[in-house]
Amino acid sequence: MLVLHAYNTKKSYGDRVIVAFDDLRIYYGERIGIVGANGAGKTTLLNLLSGRLQPDEGSVEWYARLSYIEQEWNQGVTPNEKLAGEFMVSGITGNHASGGEKTKLRIAAGFDENAGILFADEPTANLDLEGIKVLEKKLANFRGALLLVSHDRELLDHLCDKIVEIQEAKLHVYKGNYSSYLCRREAAYKLQLFEYRQYVQEKKRLKETLAERRGKVKKVRKAPKRMGNSEARLHKRSSTEIQKKLNKTVKALETRLDKIEVKEKPASSPRVKITINQSAEPHAGIVAQGENINLYFGSRCIFEKACFTIPRGKKTALVGPNGSGKTTLANIIASGAPGVRLAPGLKTGYFRQDLAVDLDFQRTVLESAIQKSVLPEPMVRIILARLLFKGNDVYKKVSSLSGGEKVKLSLAKILVSDANFIIIDEPTNYLDVLSMEALESVLCDYEGTLLVISHDRKFLNNVANRVLFIEDSKIKSWEGRLKEYFDEPGIEPDIKEKETGEMVLRLKLAEIAGKIAGCKDEQERIRLDKEYALLLDKAKYLSSNTE
Repeated sequence: MLVLHAYNTKKSYGDRVIVAFDDLRIYYGERIGIVGANGAGKTTLLNLLSGRLQPDEGSVEWYARLSYIEQEWNQGVTPNEKLAGEFMVSGITGNHASGGEKTKLRIAAGFDENAGILFADEPTANLDLEGIKVLEKKLANFRGALLLVSHDRELLDHLCDKIVEIQEAKLHVYKGNYSSYLCRREAAYKLQLFEYRQYVQEKKRLKETLAERRGKVKKVRKAPKRMGNSEARLHKRSSTEIQKKLNKTVKALETRLDKIEVKEKPASSPRVKITINQSAEPHAGIVAQGENINLYFGSRCIFEKACFTIPRGKKTALVGPNGSGKTTLANIIASGAPGVRLAPGLKTGYFRQDLAVDLDFQRTVLESAIQKSVLPEPMVRIILARLLFKGNDVYKKVSSLSGGEKVKLSLAKILVSDANFIIIDEPTNYLDVLSMEALESVLCDYEGTLLVISHDRKFLNNVANRVLFIEDSKIKSWEGRLKEYFDEPGIEPDIKEKETGEMVLRLKLAEIAGKIAGCKDEQERIRLDKEYALLLDKAKYLSSNTE
């Protein structure tokens, strides 16, 4: 059943065309992932198709009720109480909500399971792993048409049966999920590369043949002086005929050369292993170690006698629910706070979640990257290219960069510095899918020690080879990939989900207890007491069922 039909649709901002397409039909039950670079027009497309934005040309027609999960939390919209309860954000207001809680609130406000079309714009941003699981189940059970913009490639893989890529304002449709789209995109790249090489070879052959024929025209000689008149006339007639044929061939070759279809060389990122100066690497096998770390925010316990180790040369993922203290722990490690021992010679490069990095907005991308680089400029250029700063992009002013481009430049500055231990906190929040793949590729090739915080499952599975879990104010380690932990034989997935749910509830209870302790408003305290009692009952229920 057709639920949406858009035709001859175009939207521009100033002189720049954002999206333009002739015909788009969406049917009930379709699951469509929308991908493209930062600024390609993904949100614009959703707003056009949902009627929130009027096209400059064309029309959009709907044959079903719409539902929209917005990219930003709108405090004027009342969340669905049932959904808010499932995401455990009942009673939370936008003013006091964390990034993850705001995401849950906007999902609860925008999701309508009875709608015929659901638009979802980055619904996993800032969500912890448990929140992503709850969302994925809700979207999987939705029966209408789903249009999903997300940088979570695993979500796109699990949910979508069609991918729409926005590139240079055009829509390119691929059947299948995200992994299938990657395969088809790679096949398209190989075909484009083949056609380009054929074009180059044919152009070269035509030029060589043309040069040869022109040379032959010049070599057709006049009659020798000793020839008689009759012989000279015969030679001249023969030479003229040969010249005419050669000139005809030359013109035909020139026409073919002029009309040959030009094929552009497809862009590809250079691949190069990114190594650190091995002589500057710490000799110790453990670069950072924490013992009996205690940390409280008011009455709320963040860590109690927590211990951890970070081995040299390993890529460690740090995971835990929203509010569990991941960024706090990263700050503790980076600063070498009491309870943390850092190896002699350790030099830390730290990408912070708030983008608080040393970027000079008056410099160009290249100038900023080489400012404190220990690598030569050619290597810096290669690393920038791998992070999708290609060609003249390196001469862009930092002030003109998008949020995602600033993230990539900040990471590039760390990668080319003298750091031998890199901490990265939520790098994927500002990146489009293509940029995430580029960053992932670079970090996989990086041979130093890495600690990375992210809620993107595919990113963590592909980059990290060990995991630190924050749970019950303690830190547990797993020597292997995140996926391997959840696939461990003998541990049922539903048990793990219950354990994670209990952990989230306990953290929430501790947070509310802290608010109650410092609350001076009687009405607010009563509300918090009720919320605490409801969550406590839920925690007891989960605990009894787990036993």
